[in-house]
Amino acid sequence: MAKKSLHIPVLLEHVLKILNRNERQMFLDLTFGAGGHTRGLLNQNDKSIVYALDQDQYAIELAQEMAKEYPNRLFPFHGRFSELKKVLQNKENYFDGILLDAGTSSMQLDDPKRGFSFRHDGPLDMRMNTKSQSVTAYDLVNRVDEMTLSRIIRLYGEDRRHRKIARCIHQWRSTFGPITTTTQLANVIQVGLGGNTSDVDKLNRPIHPATRTFQALRIVVNDELNELYNGLEQAFTLLKSGGTLLCISFHSLEDRIMKRHFQGIVLHPDEFASNLENTSLRNEAEKQVRYNIQRKHIIQADENELDKNPKSRSAKLRYGIKL
Repeated sequence: MAKKSLHIPVLLEHVLKILNRNERQMFLDLTFGAGGHTRGLLNQNDKSIVYALDQDQYAIELAQEMAKEYPNRLFPFHGRFSELKKVLQNKENYFDGILLDAGTSSMQLDDPKRGFSFRHDGPLDMRMNTKSQSVTAYDLVNRVDEMTLSRIIRLYGEDRRHRKIARCIHQWRSTFGPITTTTQLANVIQVGLGGNTSDVDKLNRPIHPATRTFQALRIVVNDELNELYNGLEQAFTLLKSGGTLLCISFHSLEDRIMKRHFQGIVLHPDEFASNLENTSLRNEAEKQVRYNIQRKHIIQADENELDKNPKSRSAKLRYGIKL
């Protein structure tokens, strides 16, 4: 196990302010992670109870340890978003507030064995649940054909150079053998793109040229967009009328799904998973008003939070009250 890193929950003050009420409340934290948001909710109101879900077994072990500090107030559950109603049976219309933070936690990013980041050399894994039998990033990088790999990078990494990246990965593995580690993959991409080190994101901030490819691989390995869709739909049934749903996204694909959920635009998982560009997802005929959206604009970290936690720079918070 990697050394435990400091994890600062993003937009915590906003989350606590939105959910700050004096009466006893039942909360559901759908992504416990390192427990920063959960601890904040428990400390803010000593009458509150939090149910915490995570698919990462290590996160659940942390939650079980934290539960000892808050007897009969914190209840951890191991599972995926798509298993939510199965894991939390008989909890329809039960929660006053539900939080979904879709970000990858610092403890996952900083553990080389997990293979999420090229900042540390480690195996190409990227599974949120290391006990699952799902494909790994190694499988995608080394066994998927060039055209499919290009499509993955285009759809889930939104990288305009997807063909060139897929081609250089394919050429490398055909010539030199499998790509096995995170730094090796990052270097292959960087060299394949001509050694470009001045890549920028949509806000003109410098990023490594392999960043979007790593995002794409992680999304596919963990089926993140389908899981997010399922989590939002099941969370709606567990939320009380008048309860608040808060969602934090870190890239445009997540935010797009969250925004459409709050707008009541019905998505078809098999359709959007295979073709994110399908304009039928905007079909107003299928719109169902389910929330009172509390802010027209998203909430993002201010300069003070950015100074303390640079990882919050991409975080976007949306929230609404169930009708």
